[in-house]
Amino acid sequence: MQLELDLIANAAYFEIFSAEVASTKEIAPGILADYAADGHLIGLEILSVSQRTKLPVLDKVA
Repeated sequence: MQLELDLIANAAYFEIFSAEVASTKEIAPGILADYAADGHLIGLEILSVSQRTKLPVLDKVA
């Protein structure tokens, strides 16, 4: 499992396992699910992530 946060794109991707994406489905506005050819969920992408959650200021956390 891996979580990637792209502050420039304002998106987050939670990868459950590494596999080739066969299809992507928007399961809610701005939330995309990637699926393998066998139908298993590979990962979730969350768009406009800064508007969905309050991220801590990194220099105050460190």
